[in-house]
Amino acid sequence: MRTIVSALLGLLALVAAAGGLACAWVDQNLVEESGFLAITAPLGQDTDFQAALSASVVEDFSANSGLPGPINALVAPVVGDATAAVTASAAYADAWTEVLRRSHAVTLAHAADPSAPASPLLTLDLAPVADLVAGRVGGRLGFDIPAPEDTTIAIGSIERDGLVGAGMDAVQSWPRYLAGAGVLGLMALVIARRRGTTLALLGFGMVVIGVVGGLAVAWIPAAAARVPGTGAVADVFLGGVADRVGIDVAVDSVPVAVAGLIAVVLGVVGELAVGRRA
Repeated sequence: MRTIVSALLGLLALVAAAGGLACAWVDQNLVEESGFLAITAPLGQDTDFQAALSASVVEDFSANSGLPGPINALVAPVVGDATAAVTASAAYADAWTEVLRRSHAVTLAHAADPSAPASPLLTLDLAPVADLVAGRVGGRLGFDIPAPEDTTIAIGSIERDGLVGAGMDAVQSWPRYLAGAGVLGLMALVIARRRGTTLALLGFGMVVIGVVGGLAVAWIPAAAARVPGTGAVADVFLGGVADRVGIDVAVDSVPVAVAGLIAVVLGVVGELAVGRRA
C-alpha cells in the first residue's frame, strides 16, 4: 500500500512540476513585457519580416490615403521606398520597440476581456512605424499623407469563451505549482519503502520533462505553422517568434534534465548503499 501511495504522489509531483515549469516560462517570457521584448525584438531586423512589413504598410496607406486612384498609384512606390528607408534608419529600432510594447499591452487587454468569444493570439500594432513612414512620405511629396487609422494586424486566432483570461491567472500561479510539486515529491520519498528507487524514478521523470522541453525546438514551430487566421506579416512574425520560443524553451530545459540525472544517480547510489548494508 505504501508503494502505491508513494507512486501516486510521485506521479502527481511530476505533473505539478511540468505544469509549474511551463507556466513559469510563459509568465516570465511572454506575459512579462521584458521577456516578450527579448524574444520578439530581434525579429524587427529579419529581412523576410521587413519585406512583409513593407508590403503591409504600402497596402494600408493605399487603402486609406483618400487620394484619387491615379495619384494613389503614383504614391504607392514612394510609400514602399519610404518604408524600406524607415526600416534601415536609426529611428526604426525605437519605433519597433514601441510597436512591441503596444502590441503586448493590447494583447493582454484583449485576453483579460471575457466578453468576446474569440481573439487573436497576438495583436500587432504597427502605428509607430506607420507614423515614421507617413512623415517620410510627406517630406518627399511636399504634402501630408495621413497614417492609416487602423494599423493592427491579428496574428492567429483562438476560440476562448472566457478561458484565456482564466488561463493567464493560472499561469501566474506557477510558484504554487512548483511548491506543491516539491511537497508531493518529498511526501513520496518519506512514504516510500525504497527511497533510493523512488528518488531515481522522480529524477527520471524530470529527465523526461527536460527532453520534451528540449524537443520544443521542433514541435513549437510545427504547432505554430498550423495556427489559423494568419496573413503575410503574421506568418513571418509568428514563425520567427515560434522559432525563438522553441530555442529558448530547449535551452531552459537543459538544467531540468541535468537536475533529473543528478537525482537518478543519487537514487541509484543510495539504493546500492542500502543494499550493501542489508
